[in-house]
Amino acid sequence: MKVLLVFLLLITTAIANIVIPQNINKIHNFKIESFYDKTNSLNIQNVKNEVFKQTPSQFTFGYKKGNFWFKFTILNKSKKNKFILFFNEPYYEHLNLYTKKNAVWIEDKNGASINLKNRSTQYYNPAFELTINPNETKTYYVKGNSKITSSGEFEIFEKEYFNSYGRSYDFLYMFYFGIITFITLLSIFMFLKLKELVYLYYAGYIFFYALWVAGYSGLIFYTSLSLHYHKYLMVTSMWVMFLILFSSEFLNVRKYLLNIYKPLNIFGYLFGVLAILIVVSFEPWFEIMHAISSLVFIILFTISLMILRQQNDKNIKYYLIAMSVYMLTMTLMAFMSNGWIENNDINRYSFLYGSLFEIVFFTLLLTNRFYIFQNEKLSIQKELLDFKSKNEVILENKIQQRTQEISEAYTKVDKLSKERGILLKELHHRVKNNFHMIMGLLWFEEKNTNENKAKFQDIRNRIKYMSMLHEKLYVPNDLTNISIKEYLDDIINNYKNMKMQILLNYDIQNILLQHEEVHSLGIIVNEVINNSIKHNPLFGKLSLNIRLYTKGEKVILSIKDNGSGFNKSILNEGMGFILIKNFSNNLLNSFYEFNVENGVEFRLTFESAKPSG
Repeated sequence: MKVLLVFLLLITTAIANIVIPQNINKIHNFKIESFYDKTNSLNIQNVKNEVFKQTPSQFTFGYKKGNFWFKFTILNKSKKNKFILFFNEPYYEHLNLYTKKNAVWIEDKNGASINLKNRSTQYYNPAFELTINPNETKTYYVKGNSKITSSGEFEIFEKEYFNSYGRSYDFLYMFYFGIITFITLLSIFMFLKLKELVYLYYAGYIFFYALWVAGYSGLIFYTSLSLHYHKYLMVTSMWVMFLILFSSEFLNVRKYLLNIYKPLNIFGYLFGVLAILIVVSFEPWFEIMHAISSLVFIILFTISLMILRQQNDKNIKYYLIAMSVYMLTMTLMAFMSNGWIENNDINRYSFLYGSLFEIVFFTLLLTNRFYIFQNEKLSIQKELLDFKSKNEVILENKIQQRTQEISEAYTKVDKLSKERGILLKELHHRVKNNFHMIMGLLWFEEKNTNENKAKFQDIRNRIKYMSMLHEKLYVPNDLTNISIKEYLDDIINNYKNMKMQILLNYDIQNILLQHEEVHSLGIIVNEVINNSIKHNPLFGKLSLNIRLYTKGEKVILSIKDNGSGFNKSILNEGMGFILIKNFSNNLLNSFYEFNVENGVEFRLTFESAKPSG
């Protein structure tokens, strides 16, 4: 009996191509069997009759559009019975497990087309739970179809270990994305500070590269983007676009190779267009984009070498170092994806280390560039401050010198102005005294003659009002702004003190005028009032309404009586009218008129050279 059991065990072991040994949590790098169905027509019932060939569990078949069938014959020699069949690539459109139970093949659907919540094992990469009792041998089939590349790796985990392994695997990716996020934010900060496009393009490059890694690793299946997985892969084209634009700015192609600058940027924007086309239709645009992108590293490498020949710039050398490492690792992955070299951990995952090296390397270069720029900025600011400080000292000395000169000139002008004011006051005082002497002489002459005494009275009144103006000009310090109200009030009040009874109503606004204007208005008001009295001997019944006010830019004088009026034909004959005409013409833009209806109204308008107050 023991011999029979040993014999059966040997036969079973020979049949099985995968053995789960004792006390092991994970097995990999084992042999499986595969079959390629280029017609996409075979199902589980007829494919098991096909001839399968032995294949490594970590395989690559290149870019093929048919279905791949994998056969697993597993012998469980451990004491556990729960295992996870894990596949490390998330981008397969379909990856379905077939398990035979009670003579019926049961299909467990998985792959990018299946939402995470609808999977039997909810993990972003395809994973299937296997139940194999100790010393039991089971056969499973897996059908896979990929729109990208047919490469990947199968691994078998003890279930409890898989749960802890998955969490540690997620932690590594989160650490990777944490670094990428920090660098992206740092690049945006430097762009906002310096306003240089190289930082913006670099931020876009590493941002879309991180999204590409998230899609390539399968992490997006934790989000709703998984429902549009193949459209989401447009981020591949976007990070290639920003890589080209970043390289164009970093290498300063505009300066050293101007004729290449625009074609290179247009080539970069072409990938942006391809990203849109991939969203519209994944096939054939993703394949076209993938084919064109293989030229990117060759073009950028060639351009950097051309610039290095012209300009021995250390930044160009650093760029070549970083891009050489990156290009090597990306080339290994591309060759593996095409099936030209074997699929192993170095060829499959070296691009992550190469990209991380390149991203950190460029970040250090750009940070150093930012640091140099800031130091140069601080140096320039210091020079400007020193220059400003020196100029401020020179300017302050000149200002002090000029201030002293102006102060001395002002003192001289002030002294001359005071002397002029004293002289003018003295002049007006003497003119007033002379007018009083003339008035006294006229009074003596009037007493000693029998001629027309009214004429003497008119002449004395005119001289008196002129004297009053000079008396006003003698008092104030400001000889250019004189209140017309005070002057006219004195003239009108003089008529109130006369023995004749005249009703005077007046409204004089407080308007500041030049002394020439005051002088002219005083004589005009005096002559108009005199004419009203002369032509209206109705003492005790004569009333005069006098107004002086402003309207807009105009000063308006109105004098109206209730007399019988006069003949306008004699308007230009008398001395009074001649004085009114001549002194009105002295005023700016003046116009006057007499209205002889219902008494006499004299109305004068002019523009003052001084603003009214």
